[in-house]
Formats: sequence, C-alpha cells, structure tokens
Amino acid sequence: MPRPPLAVGTFGKVNFLALGKGRIRAQVSFRDFDGRRRSVTRFGRTKAEAERRLRAALRDRDSAPDEGKSADSRLATVATASLLEVDDSDLAAGTKRLYRFAVQNYVLPGIGQLRLREITVSSVDRLLTAVRTSHGAGAAKSTRSVLSGILAEAVRRGALPTNPVREVASRRSHRRPAAGPRALTVDEVRQLRERLGADEEAARLDLPDLIEFMLGTGVRIGEACAVRWAAVDLDAATLRVEATLIRVPGRGLAIQEAPKTTAGRRTIALPTFIVDLLRHRQAWVPAADGSAVVFHSPTGRLRDPHNTSSNLRQALDRAGFDWVTSHVFRKTVATRLDEAGLSARQIADHLGHNRPSLTQDV
Repeated sequence: MPRPPLAVGTFGKVNFLALGKGRIRAQVSFRDFDGRRRSVTRFGRTKAEAERRLRAALRDRDSAPDEGKSADSRLATVATASLLEVDDSDLAAGTKRLYRFAVQNYVLPGIGQLRLREITVSSVDRLLTAVRTSHGAGAAKSTRSVLSGILAEAVRRGALPTNPVREVASRRSHRRPAAGPRALTVDEVRQLRERLGADEEAARLDLPDLIEFMLGTGVRIGEACAVRWAAVDLDAATLRVEATLIRVPGRGLAIQEAPKTTAGRRTIALPTFIVDLLRHRQAWVPAADGSAVVFHSPTGRLRDPHNTSSNLRQALDRAGFDWVTSHVFRKTVATRLDEAGLSARQIADHLGHNRPSLTQDV
C-alpha cells in the first residue's frame, strides 16, 4: 500500500548530516502550498541549532507573501485585494465606502486571520450573528453581502470549491404585518406647511423650501441637495436628476455625477407650484453660475444630506409629525401619481426605481 502524501504545508522527518567539525546540515521534504514537494535545508554548529533554523525557515515560508489564490491564503489577504479592485471599479463612491467599512470593521476583526479552507458555514454564521447582535440587522446584511462577494472571487480563482456564505440561512426580523405604505394626505401636507412656516429654526435652516421641493418632485434627499441650476429648465418645467451628494473620506462633501441607482438618471416634469418656488429662489439665490446648487447649507456651502436629515427630524418632531421621514415625501408623490392614474412603470421612472415591482411594494 503506497504511503499517503504529506498534507499541504507540512513536512516529513528531519534528516541530519555532519559535514565537518561544527557544521551540521538539517534537511527536510516540505509539501509546498502549490502541492509540490521541495527540499528545505539549513545549517548550524549543532543539530539543535540546525533544526531551529530549519523550523524558522519553514515558519517564514508559511507566512511568505500570499496572493490569495490558494485555500491556505488568509481571508485578510483576499479581502485586501478585493478592496483594491473595488477602489478601481466604477462603483459609486458611497458603495465603495460601505464596502470598505464592512471589511475593516466587521469582516477582518471577526475572521480575517482564518485561512480560506477554515471558513465554514458555521464560522460565517457566528460572525453574522455577532455583527447583528452588536450593530444591528442592517450591518449584518452589509457584512453578508460583502463577505459573499469576497468568497465568490475565491471560488472563481479555485481557492474554494463553494461559497459558504450561500449556505448560511438569511435571518429576517419578525415584523408586524404592514398596513401598507403611509403617505401624507392633502390635509396633512397643508398642516405641515403651516407649522413649518411658523418655525423660525426651520426657516433659518431653509427647510420649508427643501421639503416643498421633495414633496413636489419625489427626489431623494441626496438628490435634492445635489440639484444644480443647470439641471433646471423652468420654461419647460423639467428637472434633470443626474447627481447625488455624498461624503468622501478625506475629501468631505462632493457631488457624485450619478444618482443612487442605474435608473436614477432621469428627467421629470415639475408641477406649477415647484416652478413658482424655484423662480422665487432665483430672485435671492445667486444662480448665474449653473454649477451652483439650488439648496445650499445656511453657510452657503454644499448641504450635507446626513446633517439635513437630522435637522428635518427635529423640525418634523416639533411640527407633530414624528412618523414622517424624508422618504415619506417620496411615498406621498408616488401616491399622488397613482391617484392620477399613472402606471407603475411611469411612477417607477419618475422616482428612479429600477423595477416597477419595487414601486408597487413600497
């Protein structure tokens, strides 16, 4: 019966040979990470010294530069290479930032030092459970998606036979039966306008006009903050939605020349009251430069969507609309378009949804 081969990354019996006084050779057959057997040799003044040097060489060989193409590659190596590919891709800056955050804050601290062959369904499940417990379901969902992409690349390279993330059951939180998407009624919109109009802090932050704009167009808050006068045609009563405002690490706020989704780049019709609002703003907002944004911050700079959401939350709470978010404005517009008899496809095109089914669902 033939002798079984050495396992990858292991070695056989150490052989010693005295080459002269004070010179010992230690030699061993090592099965390298490409599956080939190689002879590794080191020398010392004694057998013990030669063996120590040999074992150190084998240890260093194990931690030699790794391109992430074998099952013995550490996940950290593969994840780092994946981040470089993401940085060089044409993904949106926000997506790149989310990917890097999930890798650096969840994947690497959790299982980064495991070798690919050690990543099992149970180890992935433990990681996702820990992230869900400590950071919430949204963070666990992002981690699952990012890790699945990393390991899918390992499968394509032949380092793994299957992607263990796919075998982990997706956990869904138990939700109360939804009563359907809630939108503002006509009376509620009137009340909201009146209360915001009487709110001095909301006026100082220029929130009434911004909310009116979102209620009339259905654009996302990042898209609203990125609207430039060059994208507005008041004579034709149209708006080109072609950008969104994001925060880039190390650079600050920036206009991303692409909306959130592939269907997000669109031209929409403006209702008369929005045209009137924009004409009124033109009278006091410098608009000679088409690159200027329509809704800037109180200090005249780009408006941070995150900070604006916080300001909106406080203003809506003061107005007695604690259940309303900026996304409710989109649902309100969708409801009005549905009541006007537009099809799901037409409403999806207006809102920038990729699929009409999404529009129908939410």
